[in-house]
Amino acid sequence: MKVSDFIGMKVIDIGAKEVGKVEDLAVILKEYVVEQIFISTGSTLSKKYFSVKEDDLAAIGDYVQLKLDGNALENRIKVDKVDDLVPKETRYKNISGRVVVAKGGMEIGKIEDMVIDPTGCLIQNVIISMGGTFSRKHIIISKEDISEIGDYLILKLSKEQVEQMAVD
Repeated sequence: MKVSDFIGMKVIDIGAKEVGKVEDLAVILKEYVVEQIFISTGSTLSKKYFSVKEDDLAAIGDYVQLKLDGNALENRIKVDKVDDLVPKETRYKNISGRVVVAKGGMEIGKIEDMVIDPTGCLIQNVIISMGGTFSRKHIIISKEDISEIGDYLILKLSKEQVEQMAVD
């Protein structure tokens, strides 16, 4: 499942009551793990956020179902901003758009999305977009293709290898 499809999914508790929507994810890209899932609850003017981890998930299909009931959710720490729960640099929304550099130091594109296994909280692949608006191509890379992750994502692949992998 793409992260972009996962964000915005409705979240229900174990008693089938709607509790909110998936707002964002905290990812540890170096370990290819989704650390936390952030749920927004309340209305636009009074929105609050709380986080859940893999152990809190009962099922994921058209909805995200939690193992928690209403009482357990009431006791969760709720904050006004997701930034109060986790540093910005680990949030998916801040990783998306990060510049990707090939082995020779050439910029090849940006992180567009990630493919995750939400039930195992694992990142399976990273989707990189390359090119301009009318000539956009994509590549899908695995953790074996990544050399370093920081302010940039550096690949073990050369620009030529990346171009051979690219698809429309």
